[in-house]
Amino acid sequence: MPQIPDLTEILATLGLVGQVLFWVTGAYFVAFWFSIIVWTFRDIRARSRDLFTQALGTLLVLPPPPLNLGGLILYFILRPRETLAEMYERSLEEEALLQGIEDVDVCPACKQLIEPDYVICPNCYTQLKRKCPECGHLMDLAWNVCAYCGSQAAQQPLPTSRPREVTLEEDREAQ
Repeated sequence: MPQIPDLTEILATLGLVGQVLFWVTGAYFVAFWFSIIVWTFRDIRARSRDLFTQALGTLLVLPPPPLNLGGLILYFILRPRETLAEMYERSLEEEALLQGIEDVDVCPACKQLIEPDYVICPNCYTQLKRKCPECGHLMDLAWNVCAYCGSQAAQQPLPTSRPREVTLEEDREAQ
């Protein structure tokens, strides 16, 4: 007939299993606690360069597990919304948008949109460019040398705006 284990043997076996479960669960919670600390430290380093902010964010989750939940919730509330990489990408996008706005050609006098190959503004008659006497390419007014053929540009004073209409009285005075 099989022997029935003694009650003390059963309790000793259960005690040993309970101890193993206790230590495994404890090790899991310690590893979980450590991983929260490491995750918080890495997350705040990705969001801020300030050492004080990094230390404070990490210290919020440093207490043992029941106490660190309040610190973790507070960290989630106070942490910066964007990472440093996201802020950098957003600033690059803003610069690209501003560059696109700045690249639009406008008349220096009336600020109306103009095409890159306009010689004179059709709105205010301001001279915008001149043709090279040698090759015929358009040149900026400030250029002394043609960028296309290398010839010297004639330095002639060019009107920068529409010629003023002479009134009848001024015309009589001039005569």
